[in-house]
This record gives sequence, C-alpha cells and structure tokens, in this order.
Amino acid sequence: MIYLDNSATTRPFDEVIALVADMQQNNFGNPSSLHHAGVVAERAMKEARERAMSAFDADGGTFVFTAGGTEANNLAILGTMLGRVHRKPQIITSKIEHPSVMETVLYLKSLGADCRFAEIDKDGMIDTEHFKSLLTEETALVSIMTVNNEIGSVQDIGALAALTKAKNPSALFHTDAVQALGKVPLSMRQSKIDMISVSGHKINGPKGTGGLMIRKGVHVKPILYGGGQENGLRSGTQNTPAIAGFGLAVAMTQAQIKENAERMNHLRKMLSEGLASISGCRVIGTQKPAPHIVCATFPGIRSETLLHALEAKEVYVSSGSACSSNKPQLSPTLLALGCDRKEIDSAIRFSLGVQTTEADILAALEIVKEQVDFLKNF
Repeated sequence: MIYLDNSATTRPFDEVIALVADMQQNNFGNPSSLHHAGVVAERAMKEARERAMSAFDADGGTFVFTAGGTEANNLAILGTMLGRVHRKPQIITSKIEHPSVMETVLYLKSLGADCRFAEIDKDGMIDTEHFKSLLTEETALVSIMTVNNEIGSVQDIGALAALTKAKNPSALFHTDAVQALGKVPLSMRQSKIDMISVSGHKINGPKGTGGLMIRKGVHVKPILYGGGQENGLRSGTQNTPAIAGFGLAVAMTQAQIKENAERMNHLRKMLSEGLASISGCRVIGTQKPAPHIVCATFPGIRSETLLHALEAKEVYVSSGSACSSNKPQLSPTLLALGCDRKEIDSAIRFSLGVQTTEADILAALEIVKEQVDFLKNF
C-alpha cells in the first residue's frame, strides 16, 4: 500500500499505539478521582498537556483537550463570540477556511455578527491589502488557518496577527493549525496569536484527540457544560489513554520537526515535478508550500474516477478535504483560486507523512501516469 492521504489522517506511531493500549489496560482510572488510580491518570494527562504546550512555545496560558480540531475551532470562535453576538461583533476570516471554521462563522453571522471574508491571491495567500482594509477598531476576532488543508499554502500568521493587533489591540487572533502542527513551527511567545487549534490524528496520534492552546489572559467561555473538567472549559470525562497518546505523538513529532520537514519537502518536490511531467496535469502552485501537500488537476478525468483507479493499485489519495470530499459541492478553496469547474472536478490531493518514502513517491508517479493514460481513452 502507498498511502498518500496523510492530511486526512495518519497511521499512529507504534509507540503511541502501545501507550494507549497500556493506559487502557493498566492506567484506566478517571483523572477526576481522588484515589491512586485517578492520580496516576491525572499525571499522564498533565504530562500530555505540558508536551502540547511546549509545541507552541507558550509562555503560560492554557491547553484545553478536545475531541479534535473541529471542536477546538468551535470552542475558539463560539467560546469568545457567542456571548457577544447581541453586540454584533466584527469577525474576519478567509474564503478558504476549513468547514469547522467557515460554518461556525456563518452560524454567528446568522445570529447578527458582522462577518467579513478576506480574499486570496492566485497562489492561495491572503491578499494582505484586502485583509488590512477589512480591519477596523471594531474588529473582535480574526480566524485564519496556518496551512490550507487542500492546497498547502502557508500563511504568514505572525504578520497577520500583528496587523490585527496594530488596528485593535483588544481583538483576538485565532489560527487553525491542524495541518501545521509538526510541519510549520508556531510560537506564541514570538507572535501575537491568541488561540491555536490542533488535532492528534494528523500527527500520528489517536483519532478523537486535539485541543485549543489559549494565551494567558484570553477569556474563553465553555460550549459544553457539565462536570467542569478542563478548568471548566470542556466538561466530560477526559479520554485519558488517547490524550496520553496525543501527548506522545506531539513530543515525537516536535523532536524531529526540522528533519521531517526537510525530508518531506524533498519528496514533495519530487512528486510535484513528476506530476507536472504528466500530459494534461497541472499542479496547483503556491509561493509558500507546506512540506506535505500537493494538489493537482487532471482535466477530462473526474477526481473520483482517478481516485478509485489509483485505489485499485493500492495508491491512496484524496479528491479534496476529507471533511467535505463526500459532499457534492465545488471546493471553495479552488473556486477562490480561480479554477474552473473542469479543473475542480478533476482535482486530486496528495499528502505526505513522516512514514512516506522516496520509493513510495517513485512508484506512485508510475501508477498515476499509467492510470491517467488509461483513463484518457474513455
């Protein structure tokens, strides 16, 4: 099997699988319990929290464990804006955000929030001048993703956060860093970012894990109520085994972030150049690409058709974002880039991981070319 759909999910590290199994079997206590089994579970969760916070170079603050990136994005946006919606807060995001941000912002818009959407250029980058024109002294929240999940464009989040704060120091800046964790360094200490959302299963950790990093002094209200776990911000008994596995995945990923990024960048260039040499294929380029995502179009061949043709040869790719690829709608990201319907209908996303090899790329390129040439006959 050649697995090139790592932006959808990753295979957990063997060490993570072993830790989760051990926690399930031997350290299964409720971390809220006062007895020894609960204390052991709480210690494991504390270690995972410290590992997560270290990934963002955070100077204090809080890391709230959630069930993944979607919940973390909802907590960041609804937890800061829902209680203020009667004041019609101004919220700025972009036209190429993940559905868990876009749909949440649109929900607030339906309640009366003043929502504005930054344009992007042909390379998938935020149009800085348009972004600046949207900012006012009334701006309450800005949410811009660090790495786009479909085309891999990397935004200069630090600069956008600085522009936001220069216009209104009290405005909050949030970034969806689900595709950035472990690939693109993020520092809260050296930037004006207030909140960062991440997910565990994108970095070889367990599914159903993730969290929201919140800068010290930023006030977020819960969107789930109950027992008051996670300092009152996320009620519900914590999934301690998965959280421990998430923490280990963060630690392992961050320890090799530079080396992994360099290796994946090399493989991404190999893949991009190889795809570009296939007749009719167009690689969607970007000025600042993430090391692990390549989006290409094959006009004349439906993406679903090519996806299943590759699957038959045990090459696994995606026809877009895994969170929306099963819905019959055109990609907002590719539409914003100016792609026409034929290109969008033929787009394939290849995404690499730390376990991807050069042999995988070479073999995949041969199979893609073979299947494209075959499908062109129909």
